[in-house]
Amino acid sequence: MATTGSTNEDGGTMAITTIADLVRVHARTRPDRPALTAGDATWTFSELDARSNRVAQALAADAVESQDRVAFLGKNSPEFFEVMLGAAKLDAVTVAVNWRLAAPEVAYVLNDARAKLLVVGSEFASVIAAIEHELITVRKVIVVGEPGPHESFAAWMATARPQDPGIEATPEAVALQLYTSGTTGRPKGALLTNRNLSAMLPGTSQDWGFDGDS
Repeated sequence: MATTGSTNEDGGTMAITTIADLVRVHARTRPDRPALTAGDATWTFSELDARSNRVAQALAADAVESQDRVAFLGKNSPEFFEVMLGAAKLDAVTVAVNWRLAAPEVAYVLNDARAKLLVVGSEFASVIAAIEHELITVRKVIVVGEPGPHESFAAWMATARPQDPGIEATPEAVALQLYTSGTTGRPKGALLTNRNLSAMLPGTSQDWGFDGDS
């Protein structure tokens, strides 16, 4: 199995074999290095680890368990990574919903994935309002930005402790569920395991010019 890793204080390599390891390992080995930058804001690995811990605890408080689906409908944002990493720390599966889809297509994806909780950018709150009565498994909607009738992402996360739940996923566990475009029929959910993703990292890291200082 292909893995990547980070060097610890003793000079050894700590293997990264799951999505959760991406932040868990780097928060231990280089906590003060930049992990994520969006606009003028930057989060260190330690900060991203703590924030994703809060998301994991908030998800657990909403009864999200191993291999449950947590959906995210929104444009590229720091919150997506917080949700993805927080879900991974529970061995839950992030479902990234294409924000270009029409409302009926969004409803189909959420129901097909059997998403238990949905995080949505405020710019797409009207899409969810139009289909909320059609959603079969979604128990809670969290809104990034102006929340309207739903709980805000910031308030939801702020109530949780920054403590890692300590759940370890296996390499074979599904980590991400991504949907095809559905150009020849209904979109289909592609299941990506931790093993799939860790096998991809060494090659893509080289192609994208990532190294230990990235």
